[in-house]
Formats: sequence, structure tokens, C-alpha cells
Amino acid sequence: MKLAIYDFDGTLCKEETIPFLIAFYRKNNYSYRKLGKFYLKMLGATAKYVSKIDASFDKEKYRETAAKNFMLLFEEMKEEEIINFFAASASELAKSFNPMVVASIEERKADDYHIVLCSGANTLLLNEVAQYISIDTIIGTKLHFLEDGTYDFNSELFVTTGKNKPIAVLDRFKDKNIDWQNSCAYGDSFYDYDILKLTGTPVAVNPDKGLREIAMENGWDILE
Repeated sequence: MKLAIYDFDGTLCKEETIPFLIAFYRKNNYSYRKLGKFYLKMLGATAKYVSKIDASFDKEKYRETAAKNFMLLFEEMKEEEIINFFAASASELAKSFNPMVVASIEERKADDYHIVLCSGANTLLLNEVAQYISIDTIIGTKLHFLEDGTYDFNSELFVTTGKNKPIAVLDRFKDKNIDWQNSCAYGDSFYDYDILKLTGTPVAVNPDKGLREIAMENGWDILE
């Protein structure tokens, strides 16, 4: 089996998920009280990231923190309500798909690749996004719910970003015979390096400075 692995934010989708969803939440008049709680939580994280006082708290750690705090917006909401929110937002996100990446997915699918969408975004959103494009396997951040259907804020989130991406992919396909050398992976960020190098054909999509340098040094394809 050959895999074609695609990142979501900045790769398949031109938008950054969290800022887009925050704007969608506000536009559709959801709870401003919960928005306030989210912004207050992020103040400390933003100051820590911008000040560089802790070198280990990099962009990827900041995004992980944002992903966890983002769930404050859905406090007391049932899983079905949350799914409805992501279904509505996914239809808007689909308008921001990168046509070059969409074409790549279609080509890889025609060449018998197993298409994997691997992202730090949560699986509820990714499941809705997959309604708009041909995806075989979704790997994302799994959310946990209590028996009453509300989000479990005490659960630990394994956010599938950075070094967690190859861990999640290898675990998902541990019982499959994967031809890694003839598989491919697409990403836009320096933090996608670990998932990109897992395959024989890494492709940088509109890469940031860090990934562009790596791609050029290693002769990787660049799609832009």
C-alpha cells in the first residue's frame, strides 16, 4: 500500500483553522462569554510565545495550546451541537481549498494511493471536511466526551502536530504493509518535517522559510 499524506492548515486549506473557526463562531453569534474565556486563556500563552522567554514554547507548542483552549467555546454544548458547528464551518473552509493540492489528491487517488489527511485539527472537523474531497483515512486530534454528551475538559488531548504526526500515522498503519519509499507527503511548515521525511517523496506546499530551506537543501519538490 502506498500512502499520500496531506496536512490540512496551509496545505490542503489556505486558511489557518483556529483563527477561521473563531471568526466563524463570532459571525454566527455564538457565546461571547465563552469567547472571552478563550481570549483570557490565550493571553498568557501569547505573551509567553511572543516574548521568547521560554525557547521550548515555539509556534507548534503555541498552536497546541490554542487547540486545547479552543474547546472552551463549546463548554456545556452537546456533541451533536458541536458536530453541527463543524459541519457548517467545513462548508466554508472547503471554499479555501488549494486547487493545486486538490488536483494532487485526485492524481494520487487515480494512481492507487491511499489518501491520508493528517492534521492537528480535531477529527470532528476533519470528518466534515472529508465530505468535500476524496479522503480514505483521517488522522487528527481526537476529542473525548462525557456520558451526558458534553466535552470532557479533564481528558488529555494528543494533538497530532509536529513530531506527533508520524507517531499517529505509524500507529494507524502498524498492521499494514506500507511502501514508505514510494509513498508521499505534503506539508507547508517546518513543523511538518517529521511527517514529510517519513516518505520517499516529500513535497513542500507554499512552504514557510524553515521548510523551504530544508526542501531546497534536500532537493524536495516545492508546490506553489
